[in-house]
Amino acid sequence: MTDDPFSLSVPAGWTLVIDEDTDDASAQVIYESPESKYRVVITEFARGLTLYWWVDIYAHAGGEWHRREVGLGDSYRDPGAVADAAQDALDGLTETASESLEALLED
Repeated sequence: MTDDPFSLSVPAGWTLVIDEDTDDASAQVIYESPESKYRVVITEFARGLTLYWWVDIYAHAGGEWHRREVGLGDSYRDPGAVADAAQDALDGLTETASESLEALLED
C-alpha cells in the first residue's frame, strides 16, 4: 500500500492511490472502498503561495460516480483539519456501508 500522506486510519480492504497530475496544479489522494462503492478524495491545490484542500465523498451508483462534499464545499488551509474531515468521512462511510447507495445520495 502507498504511504498515506495524511496518516489516516484507513478501513480494512480500502485502497489508497496518490494522483499527482503534473499538467494541473493539483494533486489527489483517493481512498476507495472494497468493490469500488465509495471514494473519499482529498484534492490539494494552490492559490498563489497558499495551499488548500477539498474533501469530497463519491458514491458509485447507476454506473456513475456521484459527488457528495464534506463541509459543504469548504476548502481547508490546515492539513490537520483536512485530515480530520477525511477521517470523519472514512469513518462515516464504514458505518453506513450496509445502507443503500440511494440513501447516501439523498439530500
